[in-house]
Amino acid sequence: MNEWERWIGVARTSSVLLDASQANRMAATLDREPTFDNGDELPPGWHWLYFHDIVPSSRLGSDGHPALGETMPPVPLPRRMWAGGTLAFDSPLCLGDTATRTTTVRDVTEKHGRTGDLYFVTVDHGIAVDGRPAITETQTIVYREMPTGAVPIEGPTARADAEFSAPWQLDSTALFRYSALTFNGHRIHYDADYARSVEGYANVVVHGPLLATLVMDLALRNHGPLHTFSYRARSPLVLPDGFTVNGRRDGGATSLWVASPDGRLAMSAEVDEGFRAPSPRTSSGQSNQPVTSTTRSVPPDDA
Repeated sequence: MNEWERWIGVARTSSVLLDASQANRMAATLDREPTFDNGDELPPGWHWLYFHDIVPSSRLGSDGHPALGETMPPVPLPRRMWAGGTLAFDSPLCLGDTATRTTTVRDVTEKHGRTGDLYFVTVDHGIAVDGRPAITETQTIVYREMPTGAVPIEGPTARADAEFSAPWQLDSTALFRYSALTFNGHRIHYDADYARSVEGYANVVVHGPLLATLVMDLALRNHGPLHTFSYRARSPLVLPDGFTVNGRRDGGATSLWVASPDGRLAMSAEVDEGFRAPSPRTSSGQSNQPVTSTTRSVPPDDA
């Protein structure tokens, strides 16, 4: 048995207070009024602000993440990317509650792609409050070799039939803020020299979970209550490029995607109906109306 296979089935549990001040910092990062208070429901995807892998600095890897073998299986490839995942919203998370997350490594799979060897790590998360299930999540992280030079950004072409859309324009401060809020030390999001010279990106990279959060935000405002959400990172977005979050209804489901300025697909997603996720009015002080454009924004594919 390989060392990383010993991690399969291993679970760990942590609890955290869903502090309203953390949600208000996220609201400010999204250029919104920080009006959250205890009792308000947490918007979809904002749970990523609360559950962190807290590892001493001496046990971090050179990329800024906890070293492999600390919180993730010690697969033999170093370059980490957030590939995608699924979320099922079973009941609301409310600010002021104490939530408990149980994390289990479900699988570690080695694959061989056109760009080389890959390791896919599948992780399950279950979040509950007082034993009541709130969120069931599956997350896939992919590991690959470090590049030997600049990596061209390639991806499929995004569809052009959006029914509703929201443009976003980021800067390095927004990415730094989100890294801080999620305790994400991955240097590709704030260290441009590292992003270029080590991981081959043209500039700092927009976080995958931040893109997924913005997709859920658009879905909530145009589709309505979320029951399940699935997403897949398709290509990275780097500064200074902006992007659009787009969607189109398809019966009881809504297809969503993130597109770069040149029409490249950065993320694809889908939601369907079910449990009433928090409305933007109760969770962020803004009305739950379809969005065709956004005001000036300073928020936001790799982890």
